[in-house]
Amino acid sequence: MRYEFRVSINFMTHNKGQSLFIISAIALGVAVQIFIASLITSLQASLIQRILGDSPHIYIDDGNMRDKLLLIEDMPILYGNFPTTRNKIEDFQEITMYLDTFEKIDVIVPTLEGNAIYSRDGKTTSLTIRGMELNSGDRLYNIINRIISGTSTLNSDNILIGTRLAQNYELQTGDIMQLTLPNGQLEIVRISGIFDLENVASNTNLVIMDINKAQRIFNKKGDITHINIQIKDVFDAPTLAETLQKQYPNLEVVPWTRDAENILKALQSQTDTSFIIQVVVTLATSMSIASVLLITVLQKMKEIGILKAMGALDKSTGYLFIIQGALIGFLGSILGLFFGLGIIETYIKLAQPTFNIAVHPEKLVLIIFISTLSGIISGIVPARKCMKLSPIEVIKGE
Repeated sequence: MRYEFRVSINFMTHNKGQSLFIISAIALGVAVQIFIASLITSLQASLIQRILGDSPHIYIDDGNMRDKLLLIEDMPILYGNFPTTRNKIEDFQEITMYLDTFEKIDVIVPTLEGNAIYSRDGKTTSLTIRGMELNSGDRLYNIINRIISGTSTLNSDNILIGTRLAQNYELQTGDIMQLTLPNGQLEIVRISGIFDLENVASNTNLVIMDINKAQRIFNKKGDITHINIQIKDVFDAPTLAETLQKQYPNLEVVPWTRDAENILKALQSQTDTSFIIQVVVTLATSMSIASVLLITVLQKMKEIGILKAMGALDKSTGYLFIIQGALIGFLGSILGLFFGLGIIETYIKLAQPTFNIAVHPEKLVLIIFISTLSGIISGIVPARKCMKLSPIEVIKGE
C-alpha cells in the first residue's frame, strides 16, 4: 500500500466525527438521487406501458397513394387527383425480414384491417376488423390473457369481440353475428371469446379475426394493410420511422409521436427533471467534499510541512487529498445505496403506489461511480493548495 493512501486514512480517522458527518451528508445526497431516479424512471415506464403498452410504436400502411397522371400505353390521357388507394401492402414478408435486422425493434405484427357494419334490434354500429395471427399479435396487443369469457380460439369461422360490444348488443360466446362488408357482402361469424382490453374504443368497435379469413373476405389474399412495430425505446420511434420512410417511400411510416406531441413532451420533462435533480445533488455533494478537504488542509498544515521536510514531493502531498476525496465519495455512495433502498422500501409500504418501483443495478453502479469521481474532482482544489505550501514557512508558522 502506498504511503499516500495510509496517510490519507490516518487523516480521515484522526477526526472521526468530521469524516463521519461528511460521509453521512454524501450518503443522504446519494439516497435522494437513487430514490428520485428510481421513482421517476418507474413512473415513466408505468405511463409508457399504460399509454403505449398495447399499441404499435410505429406502423406502416399503404400510404393512400394517389396518381396525378393516368397513362395508357405510355400516353397521358387524364390529369387530376384521382384516388387510387391500393389499401394493401404487397410482398410484406420482405419488409418484415428487413425490419428483423434492426436491434431496436422488439415486435413485428402484420395485420389486415377493414371495416364492417353490424345491426341488431334497430341499432347499428361500425366495426373495425383486425385480422392477424393470434399468437404473433398477442405479443403486441396482449389479448389472450384478457379474455373474460369463452376462449381465444381463432379459425375460419370464429371471432373475438370486446366486452362493451357484447353488452351493448347482449351478445355471448357462441352467438352468431352477421357482418355487412363495404362491398355489401354478408359474412356470418361466431363469437368464440370476449375480451377486455381496458380501452373503450377497442372494447366497443374492435373485432379480431384470423388473418386468413380477413384476407379472404376483403379480397386481399396473401396481402396485408398494416405492419405494426414495437421498439425497445419509445423515444427512438421518430428517428427509426424516418429511416424506414426513406427505405420505403411509397408507403407511409407513422411513429406514435406524430399525434402525441404533448405526451412526448411530458415524458421528456420527467427525464429532464430527474437529470436536473441529480446534477444539483451531485454539485452540492462535490462542494461539501471540497469544503471539508480545504478545512483539512488548514488543520493538517503542520503534518504536511513535516512530510515535505522529510522529502515528500509536492505531488505526493497533493495526492493525499485526492485519495481522501475518492474515499469519502465512495464510502458515502455505498452508505447512500443502503439509505436509498431503505427509503424506497419505506415509500412502497407507506404510499402503496399503483406502479412498481424498479431499481436498476446499472444505475446504482453509475451513481456510485459519479459520486466517487465527484470526490476525486473535489479533492483537486485542496490538493493544489497543499502542493503550494512551503514546508519551512509552515513549520515556522507553527
